[in-house]
Amino acid sequence: WIKLAAVRCFALSRGLAMRSLWPSPMLRGLASAPRRLTVLEGARCCAAQVQASRCHEQREPPRPDRALLLWLSAAGAATLALLPGPAQCYYEKREDGSVDRMKKWSRGHWSLPPGRSPGFHEKAINPQLEKFLPRFSQGLKPFAEGQPLSVLVPLCGKTFDMPFLCEQGFAVVGVEGVERAILEFKAEHRMRVKGMKSRAVMSVQEDGSWTEGASFFPCADFQGARPGQVFKKGSEGIGYYTERPAIWRGKVSQGKKSIPLEIIEGDMFEMRPELISGGTFNKEGRFDMVYDRGSLVAIPPESRMDYVSTISGLLRVGGRILLLGIDYDQQKVPYDPSGKRKCPPPFAVTGEHMRQMFPAAYWKVTVLDDQPTTMTNRAFADVPVRNVTYLIEKRAEDRSHRSSGSGGSSAGIWMAGTALLAGAAACALVLRPGGSS
Repeated sequence: WIKLAAVRCFALSRGLAMRSLWPSPMLRGLASAPRRLTVLEGARCCAAQVQASRCHEQREPPRPDRALLLWLSAAGAATLALLPGPAQCYYEKREDGSVDRMKKWSRGHWSLPPGRSPGFHEKAINPQLEKFLPRFSQGLKPFAEGQPLSVLVPLCGKTFDMPFLCEQGFAVVGVEGVERAILEFKAEHRMRVKGMKSRAVMSVQEDGSWTEGASFFPCADFQGARPGQVFKKGSEGIGYYTERPAIWRGKVSQGKKSIPLEIIEGDMFEMRPELISGGTFNKEGRFDMVYDRGSLVAIPPESRMDYVSTISGLLRVGGRILLLGIDYDQQKVPYDPSGKRKCPPPFAVTGEHMRQMFPAAYWKVTVLDDQPTTMTNRAFADVPVRNVTYLIEKRAEDRSHRSSGSGGSSAGIWMAGTALLAGAAACALVLRPGGSS
């Protein structure tokens, strides 16, 4: 409905342009094909009309203010036409306008009877991890001498792979937003993972650092749901207390040593080095390795660049990603941006997608394995699917795509384009012939 409103606003501004400026081939081209023009072309078109503007009937003096507003309106419309819809449509939107990515998973994939697991959960160690772990870690040295290599496992669920990595000598931090997955991980791995008895709530300070303990915001009455907070009567009185993110800390025995295994209960897109260093064993805030099995393929395509930006911010230069992707023809298993259908995910990740997400100037991407596979989901019947394993090495920092963690860069530009278009159209109404001046 937002795109429809944008098109209607563009049609309104287009009509005003036709009444206010002499028609020309360039203006007629803009009016007839708003979705074929780029923002730059739209700007050039309207800028040219500023120089040639004259009154259509009354022969009034030129109105440069109106021409400028039409330029802004056309640029906003072209921006909206070219950009994909914001990722929020796939996730649930909160009352305050922020995005709740976890509710879709907790009420969908994890809303199962006790004893059952989501279809994507593997009840054994992933064979690709076992096969390529030596290549994954070969030649890497940890930040601090004498410390184990650190591994980040995004969207970890209750995977068997995390205890396995610890038993091989790697210190692990998983990130999971669904509490049920963490509680089941504790129960199912209680013989291997020790000490994971309670969660430590984390709070951000004014200087951006994170400390253990809940923050309190006094409030006599309930003012609506707030992300990461709960309204209750606590030790400091009635109000909002921080509830997430939280850290679950455990250890896995490796011979005579204990290797840390910790899980952050929170939104993966909101992970930052400051939270990692303030709440986990990893005081540098960045990891040597990232293991992605089922994370990238679970994220809608319009959120991928934000995900990669988040991962990049948590991985040191020289660090590596072991990524297990799925390649198939997405058109044969259509993607529903509203998220009403449960499949996909998994979303297709093609070689072209990988080149876009991991440009060669900053990443080195190697295909370790590419094998056909069979999907049990009926949506993939008669659809050829391949499991592709990638080893990705971070060559340098890419600061051109930094994620805000609040819903996606394209969503922010979409909002800016909407505001630009709506404001310009409204002002054009006031300045139209016969309107207020």
